[in-house]
Amino acid sequence: MTDPKKPNDWAGIENDYVNGDWSIRRIAEWYQISEAAIRKRAKASGWVRTADRAPRRKPVEGVEAPVIMAGVDATKPENIVSRGQNLVFTMLAELEAASQNAPLLARLVEIHEDDPRSQKAMLQAVSLKGRSEVVKALATAFKTWGEAREAAPEGKKAQRQAAAQEIASEGKFAPRRGPRLAVDNG
Repeated sequence: MTDPKKPNDWAGIENDYVNGDWSIRRIAEWYQISEAAIRKRAKASGWVRTADRAPRRKPVEGVEAPVIMAGVDATKPENIVSRGQNLVFTMLAELEAASQNAPLLARLVEIHEDDPRSQKAMLQAVSLKGRSEVVKALATAFKTWGEAREAAPEGKKAQRQAAAQEIASEGKFAPRRGPRLAVDNG
């Protein structure tokens, strides 16, 4: 049995198409959609690429342009981690507001919702069990973001310098120590 097809993130695709500097092929690979589908949607919706309006510039040799996705420089892991932590804090604040008003929300659902299935689903969403599951998921996400920030790999230059310092601290490449006195005159 195959998995159901997930919906396309057309808002994200449009943002990357209009504001990003990726090729349509790269956007299609990122969102796992065909180039033709993106071109068709862009034409139908009247998307105009910013890169098409701006004059073309030659890339500077040895300098990699940042990849901007969802308003974040995706070439820097610390930016992505920071954005994820901000999202977790925002969701915790929303959860706190929902928890403080849970009895009121339950009462409003009971009064204004006539369909029993919808009423049951809404009451489950504001229930303690539902809120505790959200807290658990947020805690896991926050822990993951924290571990990602701590375990972010160093750059190649820093790794080489650390290896060189380790080698230089012992063996024949170690710095010489001061002279040793054979007799203590003190």
